[in-house]
Amino acid sequence: MKLLCSFILLFFLSSCGSSTSTSETESEQPEAGYSHASFYVKVAQPVSFSDITSLAYQPSTETLFYGEKAQQYVEYWPAEASEKEEELPALIFIHGGCWSNAYRIEQSYPIATAMALNGFHLWSVEYRATGDQGGGWPGTYQDIELALHFIFSTSENYHSNRKFVVLGHSAGGHLALLASSNLESEFNTVGLAAITDLVSYANEEGSCNSAATSFMNGLPADIPQQYALANPQLSRLADEVFLFIGDTDPIVDTTQAVNSGLPFEISAGTGHFDWIHPGTQSFESLLHYLLNP
Repeated sequence: MKLLCSFILLFFLSSCGSSTSTSETESEQPEAGYSHASFYVKVAQPVSFSDITSLAYQPSTETLFYGEKAQQYVEYWPAEASEKEEELPALIFIHGGCWSNAYRIEQSYPIATAMALNGFHLWSVEYRATGDQGGGWPGTYQDIELALHFIFSTSENYHSNRKFVVLGHSAGGHLALLASSNLESEFNTVGLAAITDLVSYANEEGSCNSAATSFMNGLPADIPQQYALANPQLSRLADEVFLFIGDTDPIVDTTQAVNSGLPFEISAGTGHFDWIHPGTQSFESLLHYLLNP
């Protein structure tokens, strides 16, 4: 009888131990996936530009012109319903592409889709770039200012009066930072592999670096006053800007973030385009930052 009782007690304790172990395993499981996860599968980093442009996307619901030129327009993606949607800022995305008209707004469609699926209203800005009539400095930047003023004045017709966050990728990050340092409007800026110092960038070797001199129509040593106007005044932005950059980015070096004096995060194993591919871990880091300010 004692042997039987001992066996039953041992079985009971063993069962309790198994139950505790199962509970601990469940508590260590990650949180439920983001809303875009059913649309974009996970991919390894780094990704290429063609990886971005080959992705599926949901089309914008509206295209609105802020100027008379063919490239002066914004596209709008309304937020999908979510628990946090009313608390989230509206996003404005400024795409990159070395300030060149070889790279257009279409690269923003996947990130716009993913942000909308996660409850963000998003505006993506097209603009005249180097190679377009009126593009290059200062026309490209003037388009960004015009687009931002247009969105700010139009947004009340689309969603409640909420805060704005401007996202700028690569050369679009430079344009976003410059607008942030020049305009009085209240918005925060997130630079994704952003070029923060146009002078140092134009003086370095690289295809996009040489595109900077084409954008400015000269080297920094030849037109220093123009570069001074085109360089973001970073000292004004410490409380309004955050930078994300990858340590394997071949186009924008981490020094652009490290030497900026702005808060930043360097992401290991992240290349240049990972921030705008919704299937990457880097995109999820950006999304987590926006969802949890």
